[in-house]
Amino acid sequence: MDTGESEARLEALDCNRQAALLIRAGNPEQAREKLEQALNLDPMTPDTYQTFGELCMAQGQYEEAKAYYRKGLLLEGRGEFYFHLGSACFLTDDPHEGLKNYQLAISAGFDGDDMMYFMGIAYEHLDDDEMALRYFRKAIAKNPSKPDYQVKAILTLIRLDSLERAEEMTDELLRTAPELFDGYHLKTQLLLRRGSSREARDFAERAAKRFPEDADLMFDYIKCLALNQEYEFALRELSRARRMRYFSEASQDFTFLEAQIAAETQDYDRAMDCCRRCIAEETEGRFRADARFLLMNLALFKRDYAETLRQAEALVAGRREDNFYYAALYYRALSLRQTGQNAASEKAYREANAFYRLRTLEKPDAVELYLYRAMCLKDMGDYGKALDMLNLLLNIGADFAEVHMLKAEIYDASGQSAQSEAERERACQLKPALRPAE
Repeated sequence: MDTGESEARLEALDCNRQAALLIRAGNPEQAREKLEQALNLDPMTPDTYQTFGELCMAQGQYEEAKAYYRKGLLLEGRGEFYFHLGSACFLTDDPHEGLKNYQLAISAGFDGDDMMYFMGIAYEHLDDDEMALRYFRKAIAKNPSKPDYQVKAILTLIRLDSLERAEEMTDELLRTAPELFDGYHLKTQLLLRRGSSREARDFAERAAKRFPEDADLMFDYIKCLALNQEYEFALRELSRARRMRYFSEASQDFTFLEAQIAAETQDYDRAMDCCRRCIAEETEGRFRADARFLLMNLALFKRDYAETLRQAEALVAGRREDNFYYAALYYRALSLRQTGQNAASEKAYREANAFYRLRTLEKPDAVELYLYRAMCLKDMGDYGKALDMLNLLLNIGADFAEVHMLKAEIYDASGQSAQSEAERERACQLKPALRPAE
């Protein structure tokens, strides 16, 4: 390289360093000018392409970022380029290509703890928790002082239902990072999963007292109070929580918790009002299916079928396929019928039944979907098929009160009072709360 070329390379590197400083200072346009100047001076400097990629990533221009990282790789196959390219692929909904580039980054020697951590997140994104856990553990082995890695590993163990190991890691996290909120939250959740609601309540109380300004830990404590049926105390603590410094950041969750407590104490008007306030605070990134589902059920209980329909339609329109969505398909059809929209109701019943049938083909052990199918068939007047569906549930061991109550309703509708009485009695045996007060 002659002197002129060396000088151009040095000037290009200098522009690149200045661009990096400008990016960190929040001046992207000036950074872009410096990077373009660097490329004009020496288009063969890999560092410039890396910084250009970082600038594009910061501005959400992921496809452009990928193009710069690929150009950098043509000049130098360094692992860092593969790593950044992999991250850009994940941000453009190309997880398999992202994972491939992460693997190439490791092969190229870019195998630090952060790389292992991102590999774990990549597999988590692909719903492969076994592989995710493997890489989170590698990240922990390379850098045990990073509590974030332990938190991710614990959450993965919980999803894998490896609760004993999750508790062990959580206890270790509490020992090594006693000032980290996550450890206390995870410990409370694990105690609840174990069924130790009283122990969870006492632990959550200690955590809330240790961090008196932490609204999330206060939320855990109030939730534990409610689970232990200390409803009056829970509501008093909730009022106190509203005065906390960081309450506004978690206000939606507290409002919904208040709705749940009000529903448990049969204060249905308050519960419905809380659900509406929670829904009013929805954002584009947070659809409150839980609040809408509770409001739908409360409205159904109060025979407010117009409200039931509004919430059912919102849940269906949300198209988040979960238990809330499954329920909403049925209750949309029911509330359409109750509001006199018979043609629309019949169509909704047919659509719901067809959907449930398709999903039970894919998930033959999905008991709740068979129950919804039976409910649709019963409402559509196809009692024979509805009974077949309910008997199937009983034959596969789903001996639930709801199954027997539904059979009782079918027998009532078809004038078979003796069979109806027997089914209703069996339902009350399984769930004594269904037995009418004498």
